[in-house]
Amino acid sequence: MIATDQIRGPARRARLGRVTAARARRRGRLDAPGLRPLLPVLPASGPGPGALLDLPEIVTPFVMETRAGALRAVGQLRSRLLRDERRAIIRIHAESVRVVTQYDVRDEPSPAALARYGAMVGAWRADAEVCRARAAALTHEANQRLACYWDAVWLTVHTARAEEHRRAEERRRAELRRREAELRRARQQHRLPPVGRTPEAAGAPARAERDRPAYPPFAARPAHWLPGRVTLDDTWDEVDAWLLTGGAPAQDPPPDARTPAVARALEILDTQSHRGRAGGPSAPRPRHAADQGRGTP
Repeated sequence: MIATDQIRGPARRARLGRVTAARARRRGRLDAPGLRPLLPVLPASGPGPGALLDLPEIVTPFVMETRAGALRAVGQLRSRLLRDERRAIIRIHAESVRVVTQYDVRDEPSPAALARYGAMVGAWRADAEVCRARAAALTHEANQRLACYWDAVWLTVHTARAEEHRRAEERRRAELRRREAELRRARQQHRLPPVGRTPEAAGAPARAERDRPAYPPFAARPAHWLPGRVTLDDTWDEVDAWLLTGGAPAQDPPPDARTPAVARALEILDTQSHRGRAGGPSAPRPRHAADQGRGTP
């Protein structure tokens, strides 16, 4: 059973540092004035689903810096793995030739050779998965920085718009009070009869002010809106292909190209157990040519 104390430490370390988060938010507040024209104005009645789905994809220098740093670190992880495991990769290539020769050329299955080859490939896959987990952690950290950045941009822009709306409302109310004061002075000077107002008309302005929606309704940054999100490319999903391409994107081979020994050996390794179960009892092993003349003891 896993104790709770064993989870709290890694969870705390997985969070973004205070200094890093503060720097990202500061950059967001500094970039917010320039990004304000690109962000849509939320309606006073509340942001609908359509308004949040039409948000633009923005790439700022901070986003480019964060993406480039994360991808550089991920590339270094992969190159370090290939460098440290180069001897294991060479052995896998050599053993792949033996497995293909044994199974395809000689047509003599050798469980011992395949088991030895499976141990090599299993060790490689385990190391590659550890490297992939570290690379995914780096991308998650970069996305946390981007989330802090865009949260600051979103909050700064809408706070500034709300402040401008509040000041406009104060100016409008001050103008209404000034006009009412001028009208009262004019009536007092000319002694104009007061205009009769019904109770409903007298309460209409107050009711209109009370029913006016506040701007803006507070809405957090949409979770799906994270421009510049960092993700691992498709090559990280096929770590076995690194044995052939060295981590570079694999290209489609021409139709008449031969299957590499590593690819064929991996296919034999992955399908051998299924083949044995599907075919039922294995066929008797063919005798070597040197043993054809020997009698059965």
